[in-house]
Amino acid sequence: MTDYLSQWTLVAEIPHVFDINILLAELDARQISYRVNRVQRCCELWVEHAEQIPKVLALLEAINSRQKKRGHQLSGLSFQQQLQHMPVVVTLLLLSILGTAIMAWWFPLVHWFTFQDFIVVGNDPIFDTVSNAMKNGEYWRLVSPIFLHFGHFHLIFNALLLWVLGQKIEFLSGSLNITVSVILIAVVSNLGQYMWSGPALFGGMSGVVYGLLGYVWIRHKLSPNPILDIPKGLIGFMLFWLFLGMSGVMNVFMAGSIANAAHASGLIAGMALGGWAGRSELRSRQQ
Repeated sequence: MTDYLSQWTLVAEIPHVFDINILLAELDARQISYRVNRVQRCCELWVEHAEQIPKVLALLEAINSRQKKRGHQLSGLSFQQQLQHMPVVVTLLLLSILGTAIMAWWFPLVHWFTFQDFIVVGNDPIFDTVSNAMKNGEYWRLVSPIFLHFGHFHLIFNALLLWVLGQKIEFLSGSLNITVSVILIAVVSNLGQYMWSGPALFGGMSGVVYGLLGYVWIRHKLSPNPILDIPKGLIGFMLFWLFLGMSGVMNVFMAGSIANAAHASGLIAGMALGGWAGRSELRSRQQ
């Protein structure tokens, strides 16, 4: 197909999931004249000189094969290899199991993990202030509530999503990146829940899980990568669950209440981090 105005030739319609920046860098290195027209469903790649089309198609095929192979690297790892590549995710899972055990069997230790210290008078917890905790240097409280889980279902739900989402980020970006991301998301989600509900016994990895979902979702949108590909149904389910919790419907069927503010603020924090990472990756590829 040829554009009758410029005589440029349409070589391929490339899906947005394909990282076209790698191809464009290769074309630039080979001094091949091209144009890219970004439309809703794909990127149209046009080439000025028809005799260069076979070279462009060969490059496209080679890069496509490399990207597919990279996307299968994670899924192709054995369970033992995954454990070796995901030390931070594994550590978070183990700490969550420990937090669940403390809630179930060693409740007198729980006050060391809560957002604010507390004592139990009668059957009611009396909470200290957050400012006192910070004055005492108890900065870990900004993060530690994420390890407390209220029952096995709460733990299993968060653990499965942490494994699915967390290993993608750690495999792609490294252990330091996911460590910093989890800490930032945890602080934002815990602060969000405290500002919304006030002094209360809350906890769980859900805010972090929503943050990791937001990170993967937005980073993949800005800088598509096969490793970050997740089913759209999972995103839809998580957003529906968030809406359902905020509506108050779930409180009718569950004891206690859902930490909706932690979920929402964690999601926003993760989306911001994913946006920053995606844009940084795009800029590095374009340089």
